[in-house]
Amino acid sequence: MRSATLHIKVRPSFAQKLKSLAKKRSVPMGELVREAVASSYQLELADLSERQRTVVSAYQGGYVSIGKFAEEMGMTLLDARTWLLEHDIAQNNSFSHGDAENA
Repeated sequence: MRSATLHIKVRPSFAQKLKSLAKKRSVPMGELVREAVASSYQLELADLSERQRTVVSAYQGGYVSIGKFAEEMGMTLLDARTWLLEHDIAQNNSFSHGDAENA
């Protein structure tokens, strides 16, 4: 993957906090910044229609189910789960202890 270099200026206190967080997470500071920019602007979603962007936001907010998400995106349930994984979007899965026994 080719990459471009961006230079940013931040307050020294912000840089120190970022450095501390990077150390705690055992990741480079640049990775923290890349993750923050990617999650904040979600540029990979820019090519989606307005309706699809809305359903992605609704899914992320817990307002629609994975089934409704898949339907609105025009995908099968498996394709929707794969798409979410590829786009680093958390899947809103919840299970109780009895679910495994009842499966």
